Order: sequence, then structure tokens, then C-alpha cells
Amino acid sequence: MIVKSKITSHTYFMIRYVEEAVDEIARLDTEAAVAPFGADLLLRLDAIHRLTAPTDDAGARDHRRRLLAAEVDPFHEVALDPPTRAWMTHLREEVRRARGGALPTLERWRDLVPSLTTYPHGEALEASWRDDDRDHHLLGGAVAAAAWAPDAPSGDAIAAVLLVARGRTGDLRLLPFAAIPAAARTTACAAYRAGARTDWERLALQGTVSAARRWRARLAAIATAAPVEDARLAALGRAGHTARRALPLLRRQGALTMPILAEDLGISRPAATETLERLTATGCAVELTGRARDRVWGYAPLLTD
Repeated sequence: MIVKSKITSHTYFMIRYVEEAVDEIARLDTEAAVAPFGADLLLRLDAIHRLTAPTDDAGARDHRRRLLAAEVDPFHEVALDPPTRAWMTHLREEVRRARGGALPTLERWRDLVPSLTTYPHGEALEASWRDDDRDHHLLGGAVAAAAWAPDAPSGDAIAAVLLVARGRTGDLRLLPFAAIPAAARTTACAAYRAGARTDWERLALQGTVSAARRWRARLAAIATAAPVEDARLAALGRAGHTARRALPLLRRQGALTMPILAEDLGISRPAATETLERLTATGCAVELTGRARDRVWGYAPLLTD
């Protein structure tokens, strides 16, 4: 009876963790899809940023800006370092395939993660996202895949793609396990591979809930910036007329170039440049490239942590 009670308790809490994780992911996916600003872009680029960014604050800030500029204008992809370009290109293609229901394959991921060529657990990793694997039900195999992956970054990325392939999210929304402390994760994943799966499953599901909730809070905070921005532009009177027309476009797209703004608003290029500079002066936009030409402006709230 004691053993049965323990098993029942474990099963109850695991079901609760799974339900909570699935619910939080669904809430985040819905809120990102309907947000009145570039939430899809923000979430996608933040995932790439976490996989590739430098560790120092200044380097991380510039890296985030370069990613946003490259997403809006491919001309700026040359400013990205080769590993970042490789991750960006690979994840873009993998998410495109995942939206059609295609699952990852080791062959495709070996190009990005060469260690998979000789990785001893490759077969177990690939089995983790198949329907016949007994643990695929835990977020569509994402939990098991992260445990069997050769390192945390590749495990997080594969897990995020699996969430898309399994219909949990409509785009690359988050790296569900990225905030789990490294030491605890290493120990729990090693135990999982040895057959003791409970600790990693619990950590992974709780980590997913925490990550999704943090993102939902951040999206809500970004949305609250709109009334403040509108008030700043209203205070400009007639001088802010074009900026008031441009700001909703900047919010929705996440970033703009001068030619795009000129075409969308039907104004001259000098007027578009002046408008973007006015948005920058009022704190609504940030110029991302530091260049005199081929500039890109990002929506400022997307660039703050």
C-alpha cells in the first residue's frame, strides 16, 4: 500500500506539471499571436539570441540589435558572426518544416551540431521525438530530447522546434528549459539517461512554466508602453502627425527601414527619415546599425530585458 501511494502521488504531481506547462505554453502562444506589437519577432529572435549571444552586457545588447536589423533587412546579415548566421538560417528552416508537421532528423541537425556525428546517444535522441517512444507525450518529446541531446543549446533548440512540430506553438516562441540552473540540469539529465527520469521531468516542466510566465509578463509590460508613447507624440501637436501614423506600423513589424516606411505611408524618403528620427528622439524607436546609410530602426520596448 505504501508503494502504491508513492506511485499515485508521483503520477498526480507529474500530471499536474504537464497540464500546467501545456496551459502556459498555449497562453503564451495565443498572446503572442494577438499582441499589437511584434511579439512573434521578439520571441523568435530572443531564442536565437540566447543560443548565440556574447556573455558581456554590451556585446549582448549589440548582438540583439544586429539580429533585429538582419531580420528586417537581409543586407545586415553580414554583420552577424558565422555561428549566429548558421543558427538563424537553420532554425528558420526547421521551424518552416515543423509548421508542416515535419519532425527533426539527426541528419539535418548534424550540419549545425557536428558532435552529433559521433554522439553515442544519437539513436536515443532521435527516438525521443517519435510517436512510439513512451515519453513523447511530455511536451511532444521536448523533455526527452533535451535530456538526450549532447549539450544544453542543441537540446533547447530541438525542444523548441518540437513544440512547433507537435502543434504546441505556432512559431519559435521560447527555449523552454534555458533558465534551468546548469548544475541541476546536468545532474538531472545524467540521471534521466541512466533511467531515473523523475528529477529531469520535474525540472523541465517547471522550467517551462516559469519561462512561459516570464514571457507573458514581459509581453504585458510592453503593451503598457503604448499609452505613454501615444501621449509623447500627442504632445508634439502637428509636428508629430506623421510620427503618430508611423508608430503603429513600427509596433506591428518590430523594426522598419526608411524605404519601407516611405512606401507604406506614401511619403518622401526624407520625410520618412525625419519621422524615424522623431520616433527615436521620443524614445519610441532605436537605430540598430550605427551606420550613416542602410539604417534600421527597432521598436524600443522590444530591446529591453
